[in-house]
Amino acid sequence: MKFVPYFLAIILASLPAHAETTTIHAGRLIQEAGKPVLEEQTIVIENGTIKEVNAGFSPAENIIDLSCCTVMPGLIDMHSHVTLRVDLKNPIGTLLDKNAKRKSALALGSLPTVRGMLEKGFTTVRNLGDPAGITYDIRNAIMMGIVDGPRIIATESQIHVSGGDYDPASFGLRDGAETLITDIRGRCDGPIDCRRAVRREIRRGADVIKLRFAGPALMDPKVPSYEFADEINAIVETAHRLNRKVAAHVGSPEGVKMAIEAGVDTIEHGPLTAENIDLMKIHKVSYTPTLLAAFSIREMIKKATGRDLYAEHVASLKAAFAKGVPILFGSDLGVFGPDRVPEEFRHMVDAGMTPTDALRTATINAAKALGMESMIGALNIGMQADIIATAGNPLANIDEIGKVTFVMRGGKVYKK
Repeated sequence: MKFVPYFLAIILASLPAHAETTTIHAGRLIQEAGKPVLEEQTIVIENGTIKEVNAGFSPAENIIDLSCCTVMPGLIDMHSHVTLRVDLKNPIGTLLDKNAKRKSALALGSLPTVRGMLEKGFTTVRNLGDPAGITYDIRNAIMMGIVDGPRIIATESQIHVSGGDYDPASFGLRDGAETLITDIRGRCDGPIDCRRAVRREIRRGADVIKLRFAGPALMDPKVPSYEFADEINAIVETAHRLNRKVAAHVGSPEGVKMAIEAGVDTIEHGPLTAENIDLMKIHKVSYTPTLLAAFSIREMIKKATGRDLYAEHVASLKAAFAKGVPILFGSDLGVFGPDRVPEEFRHMVDAGMTPTDALRTATINAAKALGMESMIGALNIGMQADIIATAGNPLANIDEIGKVTFVMRGGKVYKK
């Protein structure tokens, strides 16, 4: 059985159908990235899904003329934080802002980012963490048509152990101050407590579980991992039992190994060792390299540690791609705004991927990693009408993907 997030399935089932039939004339059609590009195609959309794809421009009453454009599936960002905007010079201030302010103000302030992602062509995003605790409500409001935005596959709390990235000591704070800046809902210690944390987050509304490994172990080669295998196994086993996939924000190479052997579905960020990559290939684990985010903090990490984290991420991408590990598009939105998100495609191409390969990471590869390839990621009959267009051809010049001129999600036009 294919995975469809529980809350998303309920909301989709309750949505009213679009009554009218819409016809799109596509000058160039990328029906699925990696397959031949088709010229002069007609797409017929009914009730929010694709009913027909025919050669030539068929006459119809309600026509959207994209005969001048490249038409393709809506994009999928597999690693975003739509409610977060990090001030890298003041991370404590960022977290304080997201934890202490009124939830209504934070939610309203996030709507331009949500809308911005949709207008950039991202019709689906996987939101992997929200210290404000408002993403589930935004997700539901979008799917009910209250506000405009992409389809959101969400988790708010990041499941992590004591002493990790969210420990108050990481910010130089006393324990009593931790609730003002850190997300402690996902903290757990020992397998029983970690099962509780996963169950609780799913009960709160999580479509996916994010496992966050402690970063300090990555910086200290003498520390293999803050986490123990029984804790990681408990997190992954519980999530899978409750029909949720697991994304792992990794730390040390030993932590990556534990995550893969435990059965996580995607590895986020990196860097990866050759052993990690071999295990990912064996266990069919996908990789989200988030190159733009690594590039954005490159100088800061160099100054603090002497390491070129961006170069390490690029090397990990090259090695994983060469081994046949599925690569996923992930921007780490929140380190920057929606306008910069398409730059991730350029970083992938500069790392050696073809534009077609890069486009696959944000369409069919991402859909498969979500378990939603029968719904999104391509423009086949019976799939959701998530359709975008660009005037230029991104397969000839990947930078054209940043110039989306038309956006449709679920048969509804949001940008024309």
